[in-house]
Amino acid sequence: MLRAERKKELKEQIFLQAIQLFKEKGYEAVTVQEIVSVCGIAKGTFFNYFSRKDDILLYLGTSQLEKLTKQLNHYHYIENPKELILVLLGDLLKRLTEHSELMKLVVMEIMKSSYLVENEYNSIQKLQKSIESIVEQAKINGTLQSEHETSIIASSIISTYFHTLLSWSLQHREEKDIEALFEKHLDIVWKGISK
Repeated sequence: MLRAERKKELKEQIFLQAIQLFKEKGYEAVTVQEIVSVCGIAKGTFFNYFSRKDDILLYLGTSQLEKLTKQLNHYHYIENPKELILVLLGDLLKRLTEHSELMKLVVMEIMKSSYLVENEYNSIQKLQKSIESIVEQAKINGTLQSEHETSIIASSIISTYFHTLLSWSLQHREEKDIEALFEKHLDIVWKGISK
């Protein structure tokens, strides 16, 4: 368990150091050699964690999915589906604000690359499936009354999440409380979802 935790910490360190370099020099100008030099690791170690430089940017989505999976188990006691979704997706958004300028850069770089968008889409689909399971369970246990299809509800929630993320990424001023912004957006959408 300890070894797995160390590996995860190293991967996070490589990710953050690389993003810092991208911010300073521009994504295209940074080489894998520069990343490994800053991190103090061998190239082989880098390639144990990321198969190519582009995969560093994809790490944000995959690590967010891992966090969501862990949080689903942690917040199992929350019965209200809207509250559960706010907590889960709010936690993901909160992580972005810990290194806000770097995370904004990641979002913008992903949008520039068709390879990255295509690969990030897989993470988005998995995120939507997680929300679908919450919505479906809420319909079954009666905590959500809705005439809308589960997949459409989940898609609307995910769209709201990414709209919030994109709005935050494009802002030039520092938006400290992205969670509050997401909650405002979700409140409006939720009124259309529930009866």
